[in-house]
Amino acid sequence: MKIGVRQAKFHDVDQVMKVLNEATADLISKGINQWSYPWESEMIKNEITFNHCFVLEVDQVVGGTFFISDIDSLSQLPIEPGSKYLSKMAILPELQGNGFGAKMIAFACSFAKNKGSILYLDCWAGNDKLKSFYSHNGLEYVGDFPEEDYFISVFRSPESNRSAFL
Repeated sequence: MKIGVRQAKFHDVDQVMKVLNEATADLISKGINQWSYPWESEMIKNEITFNHCFVLEVDQVVGGTFFISDIDSLSQLPIEPGSKYLSKMAILPELQGNGFGAKMIAFACSFAKNKGSILYLDCWAGNDKLKSFYSHNGLEYVGDFPEEDYFISVFRSPESNRSAFL
C-alpha cells in the first residue's frame, strides 16, 4: 500500500468533498456532531486557492483530507503569533483504523515546525475518542473552552516542536 500526503489541487475537489461528507455522515450516525452536513464545494475551492487543503492518498486515491491555515486566535485562548491551525481532518470511514490519522497529524506537526510555527487543533469536547487519539499521537491538551453553545477541547503540537521558537 502506497501512502502519501500532498497539497490538494482543484481536480481533487470532488474527492475532498466525498471524504468530508462520508466522514461527517459517519460521525452523525454515531451521535457526534463535529461538523455541519453537507459540505460546500466553494469553501473547499477557496481553501485550495490559499494552499490550505491537503490530501492523503492511499494507492493514488484520495482517502483523507485536512486543512492547515494561519491562526491568530482560538476561542478564549491566547496563542503565539504566527501559529498554524489544523482543521477538518477526515478519513473515509472504510479506511479508518489503519494509522492514516497518525500520519496526517505527523505531517501537520512537521509542516508547522518547518514554518517555525506551533500547530493548534480542536474538537468538540464531547468527542472522547478523538481527544484520546490526539493525546495518544503526541499532541498536548491545552484545555476546554466555550464556543457558542458547546465546548471545544484544544490541543497543540508537542513541546519539542516549540522549544526552538520560545
